[in-house]
Amino acid sequence: MKSIRYLFLIPLFAMTALIPSTSKAQISLDSYYNIDWQFNIPLSNSFSNKASGWGMNFEGGYYVHRNVAIGAFVSFHTNNEYFPRETLHLSPTLSLNTDQQHQMFTLPFGALVRYRFIESDIQPYVGLKLGACYSEFNDYYYIFMKGQDRWGFIVSPEVGFNWYPWANSIGFHLAIYYNYATNKHEVMTYSQNGLNNIGFRVGLAF
Repeated sequence: MKSIRYLFLIPLFAMTALIPSTSKAQISLDSYYNIDWQFNIPLSNSFSNKASGWGMNFEGGYYVHRNVAIGAFVSFHTNNEYFPRETLHLSPTLSLNTDQQHQMFTLPFGALVRYRFIESDIQPYVGLKLGACYSEFNDYYYIFMKGQDRWGFIVSPEVGFNWYPWANSIGFHLAIYYNYATNKHEVMTYSQNGLNNIGFRVGLAF
């Protein structure tokens, strides 16, 4: 199922095709699109607890009310952590002494709602994302790999703003977010019940 990682390209092409050629302070007052680089910090995760900037976020929405937008999102992220050589007790009669490289990949996608407080060059907002989350936990040791993929449900509140400093041009996006996914993993001697992450996004606003 590793090919599912490339699904994030679909919304990227869709957003590019939907961007209008004319604009005011922003490209469209009725809709918005964000393409972001993403920094992620796992919380209470014994498998991979290292912060990482290996991620991106794509989202877009339509304002059904002057300040309320509904839309869709997809993002992906990879967190890696190296573990020095240690002895893993796999069963009462089996132990393994090795170093390890852990890789955690997540791909959440779904629906969103956003409320912007003002309609101006700087548009602060609060948002909520709900949807599905695909995740992979991979443990690399020696020339071997033990992995597991799972599906779960994700909820993600965030706060941020879109800023359009120039007329008739694209702008910038900044957001702080929290993710909770219900995915459960058991790989080697590691067990994870639910995924918690905080982070921030910086990117372009259309």
